[in-house]
Amino acid sequence: MEIEQVTFSCEVIRKHLIVNKHYYLQLLYNKILIRENLEHPAKYEIELNLKGQISWKIGDDHKIKEFGIKYNNKLKWFTGISEQLHQLKQHISNKIFMTGISNFYSSHEQVGTGASCKVILIKDYTTHICYAAKCVSKEYIRKKKTSDRFDRLVNEIEILRTLNAHPNLIKLQELYEGENSYYLIFEYLEGETLHKYIKNSGHLMTEPTVRSILQVQEFSQISQQLLLGIKMCHQQNIIHRDMKLENVVLTKLNKTENIKIIDFGLAIFNNSKQPFSICGTPGYIAPEILNYEDNKYKSEKFVYTPQIDMFGIGAMLYRIMTREPLFNADKTKELLHKNQKCLFVKRTISQYSNILNQILFGLLEFNPKKRFSADQALELLQSQQINQIILKHESNRNINLTQEFQIPIFTDVIQIPYLFPNRKIKKELGFVHSYHINEDRICGFGKSYLPSFSIRQSLDVDHDSLIEETERDQVLEL
Repeated sequence: MEIEQVTFSCEVIRKHLIVNKHYYLQLLYNKILIRENLEHPAKYEIELNLKGQISWKIGDDHKIKEFGIKYNNKLKWFTGISEQLHQLKQHISNKIFMTGISNFYSSHEQVGTGASCKVILIKDYTTHICYAAKCVSKEYIRKKKTSDRFDRLVNEIEILRTLNAHPNLIKLQELYEGENSYYLIFEYLEGETLHKYIKNSGHLMTEPTVRSILQVQEFSQISQQLLLGIKMCHQQNIIHRDMKLENVVLTKLNKTENIKIIDFGLAIFNNSKQPFSICGTPGYIAPEILNYEDNKYKSEKFVYTPQIDMFGIGAMLYRIMTREPLFNADKTKELLHKNQKCLFVKRTISQYSNILNQILFGLLEFNPKKRFSADQALELLQSQQINQIILKHESNRNINLTQEFQIPIFTDVIQIPYLFPNRKIKKELGFVHSYHINEDRICGFGKSYLPSFSIRQSLDVDHDSLIEETERDQVLEL
């Protein structure tokens, strides 16, 4: 049975003082078997999980020479053909933590930060391909006596591994463990967040009809990718729980042909027994979450459903279509109230077809049971023809192009204090930020941005756990 499950095999050698021993290595889905004879049970068995560890030794040419496993509290080293050991590394790269990240990558500038991590641009020594390394502080993980923080890290990794093959979802490449940090290696996305892209595209000047066509075509392109990405999540029983413009990134700068959903730090498996908590970003949170929190009796247990992600996508599309936030408010308290009651002006957006308007308001449906699923929205989106995209402009319409998509200047709500009745929410809003920094907090478009938060995770946040700045040469541990 084990032989039928083998996905990779090679011969390896364990060096001894007198006589070297030859072994057969077999890679199964969730373990590595090393045996002296294919007819005999394995002498060494390594479980491919996040509690284990694989070590590597490389030569001056950065080729792998040996790998090491822990056995009876000792590190056992095996050598083999370099190309085969490299293939082994590729097969297990996101299934188990590996050591020696600095043997494979050079570190460059910091490109992001968060409450418990920072994101570093790194480059592969041999291929010269750039990646993004999310560095999670072990001090932050260890400060809490329970295993909650590590369990959440494991949960995020398991979710990322499950979703690793979709073009509209961020791809986890490898996992490393150093003395002070855990490293999650992601593909590097050269573009900006969708939030920043939409903000910067507001000043473009073209002829009205051309501009409208380009805008709607691009909107359809963005919408389809968002829906396909979240559809894959939901097919795998995963709920993102923090869909917003800041959590979508363009693969290439200023190119919307490929966008990816990122930041699965708040994501959960749909079948997990998850205690209720308010999580997400104000203005994007599904109303049923806020209404359940407001229900003091809570007669029924709250169940997270994929529909909370669909509302978040609706809020994103509304912002793209109108260049305005779904809920217009100057203070956090007012914003959350409007979010809870779903108080926004339902008006047909004239640059877009009836079908696109139907999709938008189907996603923003207050009742989650009536809210569009990803499949329903995609079916409508794919049914429209190019000649249905643009509605004819009214003959008496005469709007200055500099005003048509002008971004109004508002007070940045993140800077306005709000005394939450639950002090844990207040603390969370004050300190917990998403994986990507929002750079627009002082301008009008920054009004749409508030940090992601989760009440149950709020007590995990402390300034002492932030990773200190280090020299570039010291970022990646040996």
